[in-house]
Amino acid sequence: MIEAGQSSGLKVYSALPFNALPRCHILAIGAHPDDIELSVGGTIALATRQGHTVVVVDVTQGDKGTNGSAEIRIEESRRAAQVLGLAERWNCCWPDGAVSDPLYWAERIETLVQLLRRYRPQVVLAPGGRDRHPDHEGTSELARQAIFYAGLAKYEGATLSIEELGEPWRPQHFYTYRLNGSLLEGMEQPLLVDVSSVYEWKKKSILEYKSQFSQGWQQQCENLGIPHLLHWLVGRDQYLGGLVRVAYAEPLYGEKPFLIKKVAALWE
Repeated sequence: MIEAGQSSGLKVYSALPFNALPRCHILAIGAHPDDIELSVGGTIALATRQGHTVVVVDVTQGDKGTNGSAEIRIEESRRAAQVLGLAERWNCCWPDGAVSDPLYWAERIETLVQLLRRYRPQVVLAPGGRDRHPDHEGTSELARQAIFYAGLAKYEGATLSIEELGEPWRPQHFYTYRLNGSLLEGMEQPLLVDVSSVYEWKKKSILEYKSQFSQGWQQQCENLGIPHLLHWLVGRDQYLGGLVRVAYAEPLYGEKPFLIKKVAALWE
């Protein structure tokens, strides 16, 4: 199984002594540092403040972006992890812009299987839907396949034996989030998480990425012909919150029906 400082290229931030955390409630997977904060930062802040354990896995260092370096973005992600209250945060250090490279597909599934079996989460969050960034779509498919293989007792990885991969595990639920894609794509209706009470923490975690959201960000957005991400994000979360009569909400998209055991959950 994965160990701290191994030669695989994985980097880890831990709020606890390494190996002190046997499992987590939520494992959130993102293509780049800041993807998680932008999409489900409120959901994660809410979870940790309610006493749940959350681990984040960023698969690249985001070093192909216009601003920042790998080292800067890793450090920013560490600071954001502290704001969100994460138990641990990994970076797989896969090449930015090449997540879907078929040459390394099997190895990347193996890495995610290792992490799933290490933390044995109840819920996995990953990108979903159509997205203009190929890394987001690639991360989505890798996560989906890894969840399937992590539950197979006879799965053999690209480099590790069955024994080295650990005991099989499959999470109870897999939810996807949206980054650049449509929130109402197809017939899916999102599950909306009320993040009003922690929204300032979400914004604070995003602003830890100073290399990405500096004072010159407005001009860069205009040059690239894209909307100002932070303005769009707040507007999106306010709009979704308004649909369910709260200040801010984040959408999650399930892949199977959601079970309710208490009828009052229908109106609470």
